[in-house]
Amino acid sequence: MSIQMNIGDHVSPHPGWVTVLPKHRPQVNWARSRAKVIARDMASANRYFSGLPNGRSLTSLLNDRSIWINYDPSATEFGANSVAHPNEIAIGPSAFRIGRWTVLATLIHELAHVDGAPGGASTQAEEALLHCGLGRWSEFRTGRDDPHTPYDPDISG
Repeated sequence: MSIQMNIGDHVSPHPGWVTVLPKHRPQVNWARSRAKVIARDMASANRYFSGLPNGRSLTSLLNDRSIWINYDPSATEFGANSVAHPNEIAIGPSAFRIGRWTVLATLIHELAHVDGAPGGASTQAEEALLHCGLGRWSEFRTGRDDPHTPYDPDISG
């Protein structure tokens, strides 16, 4: 069992979120597979997610078939989590344009929101990337972005 990708078999209740385009599906499949490897091999990932407000591990989230990955063709951000429908997430065109590592980082970030990480000025969702090996702690400490990692110390919400 696994979180699901909307390939036309799901109608998102969130307005404007649609089927993941066929050309983007390989990146989403790779990101889901890579996230499972992270959850399996990095104890810090499950530990961090378990400490978020909803207390679920990354493994638990990745195995939850009620969580749907959609595409948001009009997104200006990399991705989003629906407040009204918390098990609905979307990935936007810019994440796909940059590549699979950004799709993975967006998936991890949005799963942190599903697990209760607040938006707004909070950086909890973006910090999940650090615990999943997708950023350097020096970026967190100094606030200086390393362009070689998907973590961005300036991203909140």
